[in-house]
Amino acid sequence: MAHATLGFPGGPFIAFRVDPESITWNWQVVTNVVETIGGRVIQVIGAYLSDLTIMGSLGQDHSGGPRAAESWQQANEFLYMITRIMERQSVDSRDQAKMNRGAIFTYAPLNWRFQVYVKDLTDPDGQNSVILRPGKFNQRYQLTLFIIPQEDSSLVKAGSVGGVFNQKAYDAIAAFMARISDGIGWHFSQYNGPVPATGQGSAPPVPTPTGGG
Repeated sequence: MAHATLGFPGGPFIAFRVDPESITWNWQVVTNVVETIGGRVIQVIGAYLSDLTIMGSLGQDHSGGPRAAESWQQANEFLYMITRIMERQSVDSRDQAKMNRGAIFTYAPLNWRFQVYVKDLTDPDGQNSVILRPGKFNQRYQLTLFIIPQEDSSLVKAGSVGGVFNQKAYDAIAAFMARISDGIGWHFSQYNGPVPATGQGSAPPVPTPTGGG
């Protein structure tokens, strides 16, 4: 049984028959670099999450039930549903004052719940959405989703209050600052920041931001 879903409450909606093989994203730290007489000043403005890229296979359905279909038929159905989701998210898109609601992508095993816009659907064999040819018995896909920033709720663990998005941004910035400080020999002290609990004058361990699944 697959766990990934994408769509809107009440439809259109997709429950993936086969779980994605990979779900990846990257954090990028936004900086402003100012060259001065005494050197370079790097100002950390923030961090943002890149597109969510989902890759997987549609496979063959040998269940014999009413939804059973060859892989190429499932590919066509998948494209049809993705197109419906894209049409739904673009309703009233010409109204500049309105921000359309995004679809929800969930993956229960990792407690992920993203609000997203579908950006692109391609076949890994080329730039088309679906490529059909004789002998291709397992259709594959690459789905690109834009994560909608929502202050505290763009990346939310199911059942939690929120704050995961901000924590990931903090982790990315902290790791970036740790790399800079290691390169110039800078450490916390009583003169430039809070002294660590150990009192040794060294920066505490910084968690490395990770992404993907």
